[in-house]
Amino acid sequence: MNSARRTWTVLMTLAVAVLLVAQTANAQRRHHRNLVDPRYDYTQGGFQLYAGFGGQGYEIEDNDYQYLDELDSDGMFFLGAAFGLNPRTSLYIEGAGSDHVTSVGNMTFGFAHIGVKYAPNTGYRNPWQPYGKASVGAIFLLEDNHAYDCDCRDNGYVGPSLGLGVGVDRFISRRAALFGELGVLLGRFDSRIIDGEDYELVDKVGVTSGRLQFGLRFRL
Repeated sequence: MNSARRTWTVLMTLAVAVLLVAQTANAQRRHHRNLVDPRYDYTQGGFQLYAGFGGQGYEIEDNDYQYLDELDSDGMFFLGAAFGLNPRTSLYIEGAGSDHVTSVGNMTFGFAHIGVKYAPNTGYRNPWQPYGKASVGAIFLLEDNHAYDCDCRDNGYVGPSLGLGVGVDRFISRRAALFGELGVLLGRFDSRIIDGEDYELVDKVGVTSGRLQFGLRFRL
C-alpha cells in the first residue's frame, strides 16, 4: 500500500511539474508575440506593386537574322504586380521594354511574364531577403523607326520564353522594399508581325536575353 501511494505521489508530482513547464513555455511564447512590432515583420505576403529601371540586352542565335543581333545592354523600364500566397511565396506578373538600335532601325525588345517568387529568409527584424524567381510568358521585338522607306504600320517578332532570376529585397519599412535583380530569358521568335497580322516563321529564331534591374516594391 505504501509503495503504491509513493508511486502515485511521484506520478502526480511529475504531472504537476510538466504542466508548470508547459504553462511557463506558453507564457513565454505569448510574451514574445506581444513584443513583436508589426512594423518590423517583413514578409512577401499581401498585394504588391513594383517598378524600376535597369539594363537589358539580347542576342539572336540565327545567322539569317544577324541584322537584328544586338549584344548591348540598353536602358530598361519595367512594371510588375505580385500577390503573396504565404510569407515566403508570391505569384507575380511583370513586363519590361528597352530600346535598341539595329541596322534596320530602332527596335524595342521586351517581355511579359507570369511566375513564382520564393524568398526563404522572411521573418521578424530581417530586412535583407534574397529570393529566386521562375516565369513563363512572351518576348517581343517591335520596330520603332525603320531605316528604309516602308509603308508598314507595324513590324516585329514575338514568341514564347522562360525566365529565371535571383535578387534581394531590402525592406526599408514593413510596406516598402528596395531590390536588385539579375535575370535571364530563354526564348524564340516563332511569329512575325507585319501590318498588324501575325505570320508564322518556318524557321524559329532562338533568343537569349540578360538583364540587371533595380526598383522599389510597395505592399498595399
